Amino acid sequence: MSATTAPHGPFPKPQKSGALQLGALIFDGADLLDIMGPMRIFGEESNTLDIKINFIIPMGELKPIRTTQQVEITPHYTMENAPAMDLFFIPGGIGTRTMVNNKRIMEMITTRVRDATWVMSVCTGAGVLASTGLIDGYNATTNKAVFEWPVSVGPNVNWIKRARWVQDGKFVSSSGVSAGIDAALYIISELKDMETAESVAKHIEYSWHKIASEDPFADKYVYTRQ
Repeated sequence: MSATTAPHGPFPKPQKSGALQLGALIFDGADLLDIMGPMRIFGEESNTLDIKINFIIPMGELKPIRTTQQVEITPHYTMENAPAMDLFFIPGGIGTRTMVNNKRIMEMITTRVRDATWVMSVCTGAGVLASTGLIDGYNATTNKAVFEWPVSVGPNVNWIKRARWVQDGKFVSSSGVSAGIDAALYIISELKDMETAESVAKHIEYSWHKIASEDPFADKYVYTRQ
């Protein structure tokens, strides 16, 4: 099955006016570019899509989390007190490995994923998404370098090895790290229009991989080369 196949339908269009609330899950051990690449796209001045970015930690005190690149990010909410989010965002990073084993956190993530209009994952964030069970039978992708881990925690997902990103129903999952930028541009093209997405890519001088199945990294790893 290819990256351009969406058995569960197209990406839903906005059904309400006003700002879209984006809830970005952040945690110790998250990858910095997984988070900030897409946030740079969604928050870009030339992006005329009205969107508000909210950083959300799983639980505990509202204190900065530390990414694997040593940059700290200050949250706005916990998942316990955050308002409803239209777009729920899950990044990757080494911190995902322990998060999937925390029953309480996974229960809250599952609720957020179920209730969101749209859900986006980057890199091994797809493993967290898969662990909710809500994308069983859906197409998804993840980081080519560590593809086997998300597969191990989401054996009922239709994993697409050759894909820069995959859209299936309300879910968009991207490959590793910088691929989140491509997926975020795709989401803007769907929620707003292609012209806006292209304007954002031009403004940041980014060469956007517009075709999801054109993945330059799949052949670099034995597991995804097959």
